[in-house]
Amino acid sequence: MKKLWLILVGVIILLSYGIYYFTSAAKFNDVVAAQAASPPDRIVSLAPDLTEILFALGLDEKIIAVSSDSDYPPQAAKKPKVGTFWQPDIEAVIAARPDLVVTLGFEQQRNLAQRLNRIGYASLTVNIEKVADLFEAIEKIGAAAGRQLQAAELVRSIRASLDKLPAMVGTGPKVRVLWVVQRQPLRVAGRATFANEMMELAGGENAIGPTLHKYPPIGSEQVYTCAAEVIIEPTMGQGSLAAQQAGAFEYWSRFRNLPAVKNRRIYVVNGDTVSRLGPRLYDGVETIAECLKPGLLAR
Repeated sequence: MKKLWLILVGVIILLSYGIYYFTSAAKFNDVVAAQAASPPDRIVSLAPDLTEILFALGLDEKIIAVSSDSDYPPQAAKKPKVGTFWQPDIEAVIAARPDLVVTLGFEQQRNLAQRLNRIGYASLTVNIEKVADLFEAIEKIGAAAGRQLQAAELVRSIRASLDKLPAMVGTGPKVRVLWVVQRQPLRVAGRATFANEMMELAGGENAIGPTLHKYPPIGSEQVYTCAAEVIIEPTMGQGSLAAQQAGAFEYWSRFRNLPAVKNRRIYVVNGDTVSRLGPRLYDGVETIAECLKPGLLAR
């Protein structure tokens, strides 16, 4: 009898928890649905490329806060900040009273989005790791912000620009490119990256073969065997472009037999343009194309 009573108590507890859980979930979904029923008026962006997309969709006045590294277009730098790309500040996000928070899908931002959802804030998480992801993210953000037509036009415009590239870069031999992510330790872009996609769109090919990691570390032997004809380094930190270019020549001088070094074809380019997969994609590819075929844009 006692055992039966315990079983009945357990069933009652489970049922009570189930009712509470589903009622709470329904309330939570109502909150999100209510916020999503009309276009948001207060949007927070947690990454520079997301900020650029939002501005490109004409949402300037609705963007109330951005990540601290969101500096393009210039108006973005004037927006209130809610932490960094890697360490968003949930308290600052909540203090901004957003209708919608747009995040990327890597762990730190995904966790923050989940926490916001649990307390009733609407969020949209997108992954932008390849060019195709960019178009999908623009469409999703446009739908969430009530800017579907603008999103469709932005995607069409970017695609149309990219479609001009084959005629511009020609069909000659591919230039072998070493794309440097950092020097200490030396780490480069592998083939499963959007940097690789941009190289190919610009008429080049990755000098690094298939790798286990997207951004693998490499040693001196791999540097020589890759036989890179061009080395490209996005700017790092706050130093001037000229100073970083001089530093690159000094660093790579130790590999004097590498074709890119022998021919002084080492280029430091604006990291904001080539390292953010966003609306300025064509500008980034054009920058790379000019490195691979100097004078190309003047033709």
